[in-house]
Amino acid sequence: MLLPRGAQASLVLCVVLGGLAVSARRSGAELGASSSAPVAIADPAPDAGSPPPVSPPNFRFVDATWDRPIRVLPAATPGPRALVYLHGYCGDVNAVGAFVPAAAAHGTLIALLGDQPCLGRPGRFKWSNDIRGLDGRIQRAVRRVNRALGLRLDPDDITLFGYSQGASRAESLARYYGSRYPRLILGGPPQRPKPAHLLRAKAVAVFGGELEDTHDMVGGAAELAAAGLRAQFFLLPGVDHGDFGGESAGNWALSQILDYVSGAGTSSPP
Repeated sequence: MLLPRGAQASLVLCVVLGGLAVSARRSGAELGASSSAPVAIADPAPDAGSPPPVSPPNFRFVDATWDRPIRVLPAATPGPRALVYLHGYCGDVNAVGAFVPAAAAHGTLIALLGDQPCLGRPGRFKWSNDIRGLDGRIQRAVRRVNRALGLRLDPDDITLFGYSQGASRAESLARYYGSRYPRLILGGPPQRPKPAHLLRAKAVAVFGGELEDTHDMVGGAAELAAAGLRAQFFLLPGVDHGDFGGESAGNWALSQILDYVSGAGTSSPP
């Protein structure tokens, strides 16, 4: 579909400023079809060198009896909002350290480990295709965290944040149990998000790094928006798959993304 001339100009400006030319060779045609331009997140503290190492998050551990301990980062202000994080394939759950303050401002973060160990990689896990089992684990985790920490997190109003393989599992959870997961963050999804899977979502944020192939991420977000969903693609500057750009950039990016899925929209860097 053709955009109004003013919207086309805004879109071109966003692409230029955000460095979307890295993936434009494959996705440029789809950008023109999107009902909203991708958001290029400006780095609040540009650094020509490598991003600083991320400090491991200071998780609180809640006993899950037969399951692996539940990792929890309490909200800055106690409330009902839960943010559940699903890591990537054999990924490091400590990647959460890149956005602890942003998560705490949104709600209480619960991080689960995959249900299958990665051979030859002690302490790393991946996700099976047992979506029903994963939904049950999330529901039990919320109940146990509530009892252990005296919270009142709502198990039927969860912000679900999946990265890479975790993003695929998040999409499946929203497909089959959408009423429980109204807000979705899909980071570096390996497949194009499908509108038919996310019909009950109130908001979907898709994001990827400037140095990875974002063709299907951009196109998927555009298709979600065209289907009438509140959906937006966000580009993280200067990073490849599996990298949030360090703690400063990671917190700035996730604060904008969390604001978006919460309905607060986005803002400009200070």
